Amino acid sequence: MKEVAPGVFVESSYPPYNLVLITSDRGGIVVDLPPSPMHAMNWLEQARGVAGTLRYVILTDGTRDRQMGAAICDVPIVATEVTLGLMKVCDEDRPRRDFMDELVARYPNEVGAFDNLEPRKPMLAFSETITLYTDGHDLQIEAVAGAAPGSLWIWAADQELLIAGDTVVLDVVPPMADVPDSKAWLNTMTALARCASVKMIIPGRGASAICKDEIEPQREFMRVMRRAARTIAYKGADNLGFKLTAQELGQTFFNRQGQKAVKQIRAGLEHLVAEIAALEEAEDVEA
Repeated sequence: MKEVAPGVFVESSYPPYNLVLITSDRGGIVVDLPPSPMHAMNWLEQARGVAGTLRYVILTDGTRDRQMGAAICDVPIVATEVTLGLMKVCDEDRPRRDFMDELVARYPNEVGAFDNLEPRKPMLAFSETITLYTDGHDLQIEAVAGAAPGSLWIWAADQELLIAGDTVVLDVVPPMADVPDSKAWLNTMTALARCASVKMIIPGRGASAICKDEIEPQREFMRVMRRAARTIAYKGADNLGFKLTAQELGQTFFNRQGQKAVKQIRAGLEHLVAEIAALEEAEDVEA
């Protein structure tokens, strides 16, 4: 665990995610949990070893990985209302069984070690912003148009620090396969680039802390991805177009990561092309 600012620690030993702990005399605040039940339990114990009592766990989006991490959580959860809505689905029997079956299938050697795994909903949910007051930091949590449904980020204004979740990543393929609105996400990144009050960013993946100028490669990649998806869509969205474009973008932006990056880029392109098709269909209906 690395202290990147006074009382703010980043743990990067549960890849691909950066997990964050914010300490105060009133207890610690954890940002995100790894999806593995064993890793999530270890991370919470690690955080308690540094902070003592834990006040909250904040989930920076509502993806399945975040939901799975929360299944072992014994700390009150804070998230957006979108994330709450995604997790409330498991109040019904069939989605709940599907969730548990997926957890067992993904971590068959871990689930048996726990007798309290279950979908856990946020105790505190919000739609726009909420502030958590601590003795050391006043944390403004803001819902944003980001990489996934229910995205949020956390401002520690006194330290000019932003905990960004997967809305910001470094030296890895931005996770575009679940983005609800890629244009809105890019607009979020543009607003962040212009924000004078942010000096340091803790990205959701990659380096533990970066300066604001280091988001420029991500912004450029996102712009290129959106252009490439439009080209593929207009040419008919065939398999060869996806394959060649993903290979080209992988070599240009993430050559050292090989086929793993190419696979992630293709998944992002397929999602963006589907987004374009959905927008065109909505325009046709309105017309």
